[in-house]
Amino acid sequence: MGIKAGAYPSYHRERGTSGQMRQREEEMNPLEWILFFICVCFKVTQTKASSWTTDVPSSVKGLRGSCVVIPCSYDYPAGEDQKVNVFTGIWKTTERDQVIYHPTESKILEQHRRRTNLVGNIREKNCSLMIQNLQEPDGGSFYFRIELKGYANFSYLTKKVVISVTDEPNPISLSMKEEVKEGENVSASCSVSHSCPTYPPDFHWSHSGERHDQTQKLHEGQWNSTSTLTFRSNRTDHNKPLQCSVTYHGGKQREQYKIIKIKYAPDIKTSSKCSSYDGIVTCECIIDSEPPSTVLFVLGDKVLQSSKVEKNGSVTTEILQVDFGSFKFVHCLANNMLGNANLMLSLSDKDNMQIILIASGAGVILLIILIATGVGVEKWTKKSGATQTSDTSTMRSDGPVELRSSAPTKRNEDYDNVHCNDLYNSDHVYGNTGSDSAEQVYANV
Repeated sequence: MGIKAGAYPSYHRERGTSGQMRQREEEMNPLEWILFFICVCFKVTQTKASSWTTDVPSSVKGLRGSCVVIPCSYDYPAGEDQKVNVFTGIWKTTERDQVIYHPTESKILEQHRRRTNLVGNIREKNCSLMIQNLQEPDGGSFYFRIELKGYANFSYLTKKVVISVTDEPNPISLSMKEEVKEGENVSASCSVSHSCPTYPPDFHWSHSGERHDQTQKLHEGQWNSTSTLTFRSNRTDHNKPLQCSVTYHGGKQREQYKIIKIKYAPDIKTSSKCSSYDGIVTCECIIDSEPPSTVLFVLGDKVLQSSKVEKNGSVTTEILQVDFGSFKFVHCLANNMLGNANLMLSLSDKDNMQIILIASGAGVILLIILIATGVGVEKWTKKSGATQTSDTSTMRSDGPVELRSSAPTKRNEDYDNVHCNDLYNSDHVYGNTGSDSAEQVYANV
């Protein structure tokens, strides 16, 4: 390659004095310098990879009945001239050096068989271990061992992992915006940490919408799974719970919820109405709004406030008691920061008829009272007249008696049988006082 034989070694030999070094450096051509730096870099890289290392967390917490994964990577000092074809990864307990994982199942401790396996590619220096159906006896301290056939074996005893088993899942973190306006999107996020990335938790939401799930690695053998739900808000969602339920691998569950808060413009219900009782009109205006609305009634040119207010959640019933007078309807107006609404309320035909009947009944009663009063006055007047006539008749009867005592009984009978009205209207009565009768009367004397 154009380099003198022994040039590189001679460089080391000629390092004795600074003068000799400067002389040799002046003699090296550019190509020799390039080869020199390549050799130095290769030697540094080889030195860095020439140690047995592993990267594992110091401790891992797992949920009983679920799985736990111990993340693990390793390295070994293999040279270019050393080709390893067979890799055997082994996990053991530090206490009794018992095997909890081996490619040959018969070498595994009985209680761990068919429950442990490597989830990484051992040839790519990934030694991650998964233990399924984690149980209380699975807790303890463990280490990894690598066997490279035809090269070397090594146990990473200084890098042990402690597994702890818990009965309760980690708490759920549920977040969402406190309040949204009707029509805006609601975005809720539900997340939980766990130790089983191979089988992440399953999320279930109480509301339909668009979902997005993801899992991220944290630290110390923990992962975080998050489910995000997005949906368009509606007033029917107001004050309802949004619940996130999480089912872990193995069957255990946890749940969390938040109350949805929606702001919306007022809506006056068609069940609003007016009714009448004893001539007083009562109007009920039922408004659904959030925040609550300001409500007014308009009757003709008058603006009236409610006589009574009843609240049930976001529904407000405003009650007005008023005399309609000649008006047939009243307007209910509702307003809040998001909009307004109005509805015309009128009496039903039944209530109108009731008012007419009440008015008619009152008129009839008044008429009866007036008639009764008139008749009473008339009777009193006539009775007074009859008394005076009777007195006059008596006087007229007494006169003749004094003149003639032979016929007093007949006169009394005749006058006693005469009505007071006939006293002044019948000619035949006064006819008895004519000249012919007088002559007959006085003829008896």
